Amino acid sequence: MPGPRTRPLLLAAALALTAGFALPGTAAAFQLAPDSPVSPNADDAAISWWVMFVLATAIAAALIIGLLRAVRGGDQLGPRTRGTRSIQGRVGAGLALLALAVFIFGIVVTESSRQVEATGPDGLQSAQRDVELPEGSQPLQIKVSGQQWLWRYEYPDGTFSYYEMVVPVDTAVVLELRSTDVHHRWWVPALGGQFDAVPGQTNQTWFQADEVGTYDGRSTEFSGPATAAMRARVRVVEASEYEAWLEQQATDIEAAQANVAETNAETAEGDEATASAEPTEAPE
Repeated sequence: MPGPRTRPLLLAAALALTAGFALPGTAAAFQLAPDSPVSPNADDAAISWWVMFVLATAIAAALIIGLLRAVRGGDQLGPRTRGTRSIQGRVGAGLALLALAVFIFGIVVTESSRQVEATGPDGLQSAQRDVELPEGSQPLQIKVSGQQWLWRYEYPDGTFSYYEMVVPVDTAVVLELRSTDVHHRWWVPALGGQFDAVPGQTNQTWFQADEVGTYDGRSTEFSGPATAAMRARVRVVEASEYEAWLEQQATDIEAAQANVAETNAETAEGDEATASAEPTEAPE
């Protein structure tokens, strides 16, 4: 039976484990658990996180129980024992097999997350034709440029947006990540892992959002004093709404460019009129 000194420790450990697994939202409140995944590669990352969390918890619990048992038996001095080669061999073999299993699991999950899945039946079909796609559909390819301190997204038709990326639901989206200045890192937790945007290089990643909604992210690489303000947002909409948004965005950009050109022309005309109205000095 546990002694008086060990009962509080056992009770505290049991309460902590119960709260961690039983209370809803406990892990999320402390930012322990990953965001709810809405993309296949984000599912792979979440599965990896939970597998490693359960494994680490089991190892920690075994160590804590061993320490508590040692503390409980500290009042009664028994015969000294020492490990044998048989025990050491079994423990070493068990740890080696565990490490090998984790290694193989990591390889399988990594390869799975790198495979771009085909666009689903509710997604935007034939979105991009110049990339190698899984059979059945073509992914939507978007160029992502990081700069101090915002993200620029360019769509296949040349339309672009800042800060917020708009994509159709159930559609495979391939991102080409670049940087115009320093090292940045694009991350939207609900859609996948973290990926670097490096000057002079192009990195690729992908996601396929299963649910309509808005998902926020951020840059996790320090790139200067305004890194905290370098946010990312992905808005997932129905395929028809995406096409309508893309058309409206192109119209708005064209109107804005025409307005800028008109303003520049008026400014240039005003400068010329001012220059011609200024009196010139007669030569001496």
